[in-house]
This record gives sequence, C-alpha cells and structure tokens, in this order.
Amino acid sequence: MPTISPSDSTILIVDDDAGIVRLIEKTLRREGFQTASASSGHGALLWIDRHRADLMLLDLKLQDIEARELIDRLRQLPLMPPFVVITGQGDERVAVEMMKCGALDYLVKDAQFLELLPAVVRRTLAEADKDRRLAAAEEALRHSERNLAKAQEIAQLGSYELFVGNPAADQWSAEIYRILGREQSKGPLPPDEFIRVAVHPADRHTVESALELARTKGESYNLDYRVVREDGAIRHVHTMGEVVRDTAGVIRLVVGTLQDVTERKRLEKEILDISDREQRRIGQDLHDGLGQHLAGIELMSQVLEQRLAGARSKEASNLAPEAGKISHHVREAISQARALARGLSPVVIESEGLMAALQQLSDSASQMFRIRCEFECDPPVLVTDHTVATHLYRIAQEAVSNAVKHGRTKDAQIRLRASGERIVLIIKDRGVGLPERLPSGKGMGLRIMQYRAGIIGGSVVVQRDPEGGTSVICSVQNAALQPVNVS
Repeated sequence: MPTISPSDSTILIVDDDAGIVRLIEKTLRREGFQTASASSGHGALLWIDRHRADLMLLDLKLQDIEARELIDRLRQLPLMPPFVVITGQGDERVAVEMMKCGALDYLVKDAQFLELLPAVVRRTLAEADKDRRLAAAEEALRHSERNLAKAQEIAQLGSYELFVGNPAADQWSAEIYRILGREQSKGPLPPDEFIRVAVHPADRHTVESALELARTKGESYNLDYRVVREDGAIRHVHTMGEVVRDTAGVIRLVVGTLQDVTERKRLEKEILDISDREQRRIGQDLHDGLGQHLAGIELMSQVLEQRLAGARSKEASNLAPEAGKISHHVREAISQARALARGLSPVVIESEGLMAALQQLSDSASQMFRIRCEFECDPPVLVTDHTVATHLYRIAQEAVSNAVKHGRTKDAQIRLRASGERIVLIIKDRGVGLPERLPSGKGMGLRIMQYRAGIIGGSVVVQRDPEGGTSVICSVQNAALQPVNVS
C-alpha cells in the first residue's frame, strides 16, 4: 500500500458542532494533516466548489441539509471527494446505509472516537489513493484501447486470440468484424467454422494447414488469402500469427493480426499490369519495328551481294563475300531480336497464344540449359484472357528457372490442361527437390508465383514429390476458357 504524506492531504470536516470540529482539527493537525471545516451542508458545497479536499469527514445530522441529499448534490460536482461518515451512537445502521451510497468508512462519536480518527483517516486516504490510481489506469487503458481501435480502423488491421481447445474464449477486435462484414454481436467463429464459412474455397487448405501447424507444432505463419464476406464480396487479407505457451511449454493460444490488403493488391496488380503492358509494347516494337527494319537491311545486303558477285570488276566481285557476311550477321540480329520479343511478350506475338508460348519456353529451356524439357497439352486448351495467359506463362517460366538453378534437374515437364472451368498448369522436374525450409532471404521466386496466381484468382502449390523432384501446380478458374475443337 502506498505511503500517504499527511502534509499533502487536506481533510474537510463538515459538522455543525463547533466543539467537535475543534477537537478533530487539533487531533489531525497533530498528526500533520491540513484541515478545513464547514458548519453546514451549503457551506460544504461552497467550499468544495472552490477548493480540493482529499477526504471529507461528514456528520450525518446537519441542520440545513440531510446527509443523503448532500451526497446527491456533491455527486453533481466535477470532482466529489471521498468521504467518511461521522455518526452518533445508535445510528450505525444509517451509517452502513451511507456506505452503500459511497462512504469509505464510518466513525462513531464515542469515547474512542479521537483515538481511532488518525488511523481511519490514513487508511481511507490510502484506499482513496488506490481507487484514484486504479481509475486513472482504467481510463488510460480505455483511452489506449480507443486509440488502438482507431489505429486498427485506419490501417484496416485487426487482432485476434485463438485459444487451443477452448474456442468459446476466442477474441476478435472490432476491426476484424468489419473486415469480414460480420456483426460484432454474433461473436467470433470457431477456427474450423471460420475456415468453412469465411475463407475462400480455393484458400481453405492453405489456411487450415497453417493454423494446424501453429496449434500442434508451434509454427508461426505469415500468409495471404481471401475471405468471402456475408454479402458475397471477396476481400484479400494478410495474416500473421504466433503461439503463446504456458510455463510448462504447452501451447495455449495463437495470437495474430488480420489486415485487409484488398486495395494494396489492386494497386500492386495495376503496377504489375503496367509492367507487363510495357514489356509487351517493347516486345512488339522489337518484333514489328526493329525486326522488320533488320529484315529490310538483310534484303538489301543480299541484293548488294548479288550485284557485287555479278560485277565485271574483279575488285567488286571480291567484295561479294563481305556483303554475304553482313547479311549473315543481320540474320543473327533478327533471330536475337525475335527471341527477346518472345520473352517480353510471349503470348501476344504468337498466334496460338499460351500453348505456343509454353512450347517455345520448353524448346528454349532445352537449348539454353541443355536439359530435356517437354511440353504437353492434350487436348489443346485456348485461353482467351490475355492477363490469365500471361501470368500462367510467367509462373511456368519462373518454375522452370527454379528447377534448373535450385533443383539442378536434367529433366522437366510442362503440362497444361482444362478441367471443367479450371485451368491447371503443372511444372514437374526430377531434380534434388526443394529444401524443407528455404534459407533466409530466399524464396522470392515462389512468392512471385503465388502472387501472380492470386492476381488471376488462382493458387499455387509447390510440393516435394515422393519419387524425387518438385512439382509446381497452379490452378485457376477462368471464365474465358474455351475448349479447342480438334477435327
């Protein structure tokens, strides 16, 4: 209990018995307290309106105002002091009633009254001080919670606590209810029901696996997924979670944050689309502009070579092979320009779209990396949505590159097929496989593949195959998917 300094405490004595007031003042001043007095209820109200009292000693029987009425009027003041009731013998029942109205204690005017007074005053001052500190702490906490709630609203970031084995105790912040479009009065959903009801069907396995590893093995998680609000709207969210253990090391709960990143995803998609459009423009310029210009130069070089070869002058005819060399170098430049164009805009330039681009990727990987890379698409699949086709190509491109660089494979397969309204792209290698845990700072290519899949409403799964090697499986729903009729 904190020590109260008497010299810092002012005791207001409210009693119409002047003799009792003098005795109380003398006793308290001897103990180091400062005192003030009022001989009526109106006098007490006037004094408190102008001064601050740390404690009030209130006589129950005042001639102008009853004690209960005085307390009711004191409560209307901005700062009502804590008080102790002073009563005569036989009025203890009334004093107890007054304590129900807020009195901290009561003193009976008997033979031991003045002897007990200092101890009662010290005890009640300490209790009042503790109550003030507690009230200040509670107000600071409420203020902090209001600020946190406002900050979460601004950042669209909510927090949650998931208790292992006791979902009834789960806690969600108000912002999570807003993100999910759910009324706060409904309370949080148990984790399993949350995954079933709120998580997008394509992302349920990812969320379920992350949560299960956290609850059973204590693994933290950091992932993006989609939620479906009660009105049917789809929102992109980012979540991070950590486990909390008890002193015995047992996992008790999972704490984490949930942030609405829908707008960020939209902006990132716009940036990526701008980058892709710029790459396509450069690819088209290389193919249609520079490529055609170089083709014209090659034709001119061939005509020059023919004229020099047929010239009567021996000196001129000797220059014909040099012109042929120029024509050869120009053809090489044309080939390089076309290869660059296909890399920058693989789906647009090729008339067959994604299938032709993936076939070209397979051929170039075989030549460049000196591996056996095959492309399979039977029956053929025509993807008319350019955005979907481009992202699928980039995913395949990144997966093949990873298979060579990290998997050290000599054999890779690219498969494209349609299943109902979904496109499935599989890149499989027979290399050393992915490590169980990527080194710190690695895995950017995997994140880019997952991000690209998310942009087109799909998902990417990277798995170690039992027979060795790695499979990258991308599945996306595509309304623009059209089957190809093979006659």
